[in-house]
Amino acid sequence: MKTTTFLLFLLQLLFLSCIGQKNKNTYTQKLEYALKGPVKKVTTCIQSAENGKIPTDTINYAGKTSMTFDRLGNMLVMHRLWKADTTGKSKRRKTEFTMQFSGQGKDISFKDSYRLEDGDLEETGGGTYVWSDDYHYTIVPSRESSYRNVVALDKEYRLLNTAFMENDSLQTIEELEFIYKNNKLQERKSKITENKDGKTEVSYRIQVVQQSDQYGNPTLIYGYSDMDKQKITEVLYKEYQYYE
Repeated sequence: MKTTTFLLFLLQLLFLSCIGQKNKNTYTQKLEYALKGPVKKVTTCIQSAENGKIPTDTINYAGKTSMTFDRLGNMLVMHRLWKADTTGKSKRRKTEFTMQFSGQGKDISFKDSYRLEDGDLEETGGGTYVWSDDYHYTIVPSRESSYRNVVALDKEYRLLNTAFMENDSLQTIEELEFIYKNNKLQERKSKITENKDGKTEVSYRIQVVQQSDQYGNPTLIYGYSDMDKQKITEVLYKEYQYYE
């Protein structure tokens, strides 16, 4: 009788363990960006809010980013384009950057390339994700380099912070916080700490969601450069394509 009871107890534990493993999220890059639903592609147009004026369209965007995912949520391609800006305080040259990913889950590598102005497309070597545990990985460049990115995720696999390192010296770290209400993203807070010439500079970026789609993914976001959200600096328009 004792043996039978013990075996039933073990089977119950095994059953509960299986349920827990089944319900636990499996890492994919889609989760890092807090995306929900069967996202196939998300395109973001970034508009500058000159003098706090909110743009009404995406024609004259400052930057544009697109991310494409497979059905499981693994990223396939990331593309970023920044237009030239010679009028603002921070001058910016036209820059195009592309990352092409391979692998699934945590087994990830990529190739990347960039184009400056209208020059030739140049490959930069790519890299590999090297995991130290379930929630921390380092992006190790394929080519020999003293630089690397160290990434920490929260328990939902959302980005927690990203550190840019030169050897063992911290150059920049971005710390993120996601704020939800009724299971919908409300705010994304970012604290950026930079070490420049022996000095430490801290800046903030606050993104406040104005509109979301049927899956709860943000479609309209206001960006601020101050914690009090008094100075709007940019507007982000997001468009999603979903797998059927």
